[in-house]
Amino acid sequence: QAEPCARVEPSCARAEPRRGRHCEDREAAMTSVVDTRAAVRGYRSALKEKGAGAASAQERKVVVDGVSKAVKKECAPYVEDFFGCFQHRFQLSSCTDATVAKMLKCQEQFSAQLLSTN
Repeated sequence: QAEPCARVEPSCARAEPRRGRHCEDREAAMTSVVDTRAAVRGYRSALKEKGAGAASAQERKVVVDGVSKAVKKECAPYVEDFFGCFQHRFQLSSCTDATVAKMLKCQEQFSAQLLSTN
């Protein structure tokens, strides 16, 4: 079964399957999320085994960086809306409290999902 993102584009004289950029971005985000969840599990196990003081700063840094990048990617549309409103000093008719609330809700829910122990 072909992937939904797989498509055929002509390349030189022959046609070969190519992936669109949106697939690469989605796969990179998925890998990032999977890697981040693995890093969270690794960090939590290090905390249990070694205690808070012995868990390395590098492990914490990997978790924080992974969560930050994944949330940034996932919530980008809401952040763009927010900054559009910010640049126009919230004078646009589409700029309401809901604009900010949607961005914060996305960031909160997605980061909580990444940090959950499941």
